[in-house]
Amino acid sequence: MKRTFRYNRQGSAPARPLRGYVRWLRFWGSALARLLRTGTLAGVLVWTGDEADELLAAGFPSLLAVPGPLFAETAALLPDRLRLLAAGSEEELLAAIRLVEGKSGERFDWDAFLAACEKRDRRGGRLRALSRKLAELAPPPLDARTPHSALRSLSERKREI
Repeated sequence: MKRTFRYNRQGSAPARPLRGYVRWLRFWGSALARLLRTGTLAGVLVWTGDEADELLAAGFPSLLAVPGPLFAETAALLPDRLRLLAAGSEEELLAAIRLVEGKSGERFDWDAFLAACEKRDRRGGRLRALSRKLAELAPPPLDARTPHSALRSLSERKREI
């Protein structure tokens, strides 16, 4: 068995979290689709920091949201890149949107933004429903402070069944 798993002998953590691969693949899929449609990616990239920034960038359907943490090494190659941050007050968010509108020449599509918000909410609802179902499957906790209390709580649980 040890011979099979020699790739991680030091027990080090992976370089990227697994959750980042979905964002990474989604970006490359979108970039490839855009490249095949238009023939270029010039002037359509907007750098985002996290998922909230990507959600805000969904309001610019003609721009391609680059997940900044996953492409940090390439950020130095593009010093004058567009950056969109979903942080601060409502006025600061509107100012960030207007700044991207001014630099890119694209208008913010509120309908696309709200559709992305609804899609995220539906996904969150499905995840919450799944977590409730999983919580129902979990056995109730036992009182294991002492052997006597553990036996008592086990017998009470047996009577409930």
